[in-house]
Amino acid sequence: MKFHFSKKPSAPAPQPTEAQRASQRRALGAGAYASALGAIVLVVVILVNLVVQAIPTKYTEFDISNTGLFTLSETTVSMLKSLDKDVTAYYLGETGGEDANLTRLLDRYAGESSHFRWEQRDPALYPTFAAQYDAQEASNGSVILVCCENHAVVDSADLYEYDYSSYYTTGSVDMRFNAENALTTAVAQVTRDTSYTAYQLTGHGEAELGSDFTEVLTNAGVTLESLSLTTSAVPEDAAALILNAPQADLSEQDVEALRSYLDGGGRLLVTTSLLADTPNLDALLAEYGMTRQQGLLVETDANHFAYGYGGTYLLPELQSNDITSGVVDGMYVFAPVSQGILTGEATGTATAESATDETAGDSITHTTLLSTSSSAFSMLDYETATTIQQGENDPTGSFDVAVAAENSDTGARVVWINCANLLLDNINSAVSGGNAQFLGSVMNWMNGEENAAVIESKSMSADSLDVPAALIMPLGLIIVILLPLASLLVGVVISVVRRRR
Repeated sequence: MKFHFSKKPSAPAPQPTEAQRASQRRALGAGAYASALGAIVLVVVILVNLVVQAIPTKYTEFDISNTGLFTLSETTVSMLKSLDKDVTAYYLGETGGEDANLTRLLDRYAGESSHFRWEQRDPALYPTFAAQYDAQEASNGSVILVCCENHAVVDSADLYEYDYSSYYTTGSVDMRFNAENALTTAVAQVTRDTSYTAYQLTGHGEAELGSDFTEVLTNAGVTLESLSLTTSAVPEDAAALILNAPQADLSEQDVEALRSYLDGGGRLLVTTSLLADTPNLDALLAEYGMTRQQGLLVETDANHFAYGYGGTYLLPELQSNDITSGVVDGMYVFAPVSQGILTGEATGTATAESATDETAGDSITHTTLLSTSSSAFSMLDYETATTIQQGENDPTGSFDVAVAAENSDTGARVVWINCANLLLDNINSAVSGGNAQFLGSVMNWMNGEENAAVIESKSMSADSLDVPAALIMPLGLIIVILLPLASLLVGVVISVVRRRR
């Protein structure tokens, strides 16, 4: 038996109506529009990000730190805007371990000048990069600044300072951000067009300048060389001579060489000791209207001597003038064991004002740089005294410790510091570098360079918020009870309203 099945012809598929086709077209058009709009928005977002990244960070990031850690000083901004040569800063930092404080600050520098840019160089990826700038010993986190053939290294240790003065009383250490001062000094160093050579005189038991002072001179564009007047004449390229605390007097030939150099417009920096007898040198200084005040200076004002040392460890007053303008405000200069300097017709006190010395000729002008308080005295019998007490004949007054003399006829400039210890590294470190800053400021004046203001480091210690005891309970009730209850009540109201809908 055979069965035959016949297939029933299927009904034709229903064709979409015109309304359905119109709906499909609208859906397809909406999808295409949404896709195109999404692509346009994505492109716009990318372009906006690129534009924002190109905008200097001072317009896109705001410094809300209480000490203005990332706000550049007027000194730095002015220097960056005046740059006419390209400066590149290479940050030697490990990828992923960058110092955010430093990179933000470098962004601010780059935002102020098109001639300044910075790049990161990971020492692990570029192990030999620092060596080409003689910075192979630079620690991780250091910055190398390069301009033309010049380069300078800012070590990571110079970016932060630590003040332990209150550690034994409060147990806290004040950490300060010194990066702007270090970077701005380095930028000035690599972009400087002029350089100078200063000669340290030898052969009389002089003290050699320590590293703190040679570094400051290097930053000021000064190269230091040694010179013996016994064997060599003063070189023609001598921008200045430094005679630092000679223990023996200069010979008449040496003095004549200095006199001839000064008559030609030379510059001389002298520090002297009350323990060294130097009549020939003193006679040369007298030609510029400056003589010794006999005795050892003793300060009775507690604000003008180092605490715990006594009145002979002077913290003299730093006079405000063009010569000292390179020392940051509020910084001390330390001058232990000093003598006074008399100028003009002074007979027992020294003035703190600039004056013209008629005894040395109307062409000589004196400017006081460092002076004691008006209550200081000069102890005449210090060699035999057993206590620091003022004698009947000991003069009282404000004594000059450092004086600058300038001859308007010849252009000669002489600075006399009557303290043999002022240019020692350990003395400088006691006042956080104030003595070195003083030397740099004086040398800039001698060479006719404008003193750049030293930028003060900024504390990174956040101010604590003290809540009055009377507000502790009310604030606790508000934060712990009232705010959670208010949040819960708002949630219940929103839930009830939604259910009723």
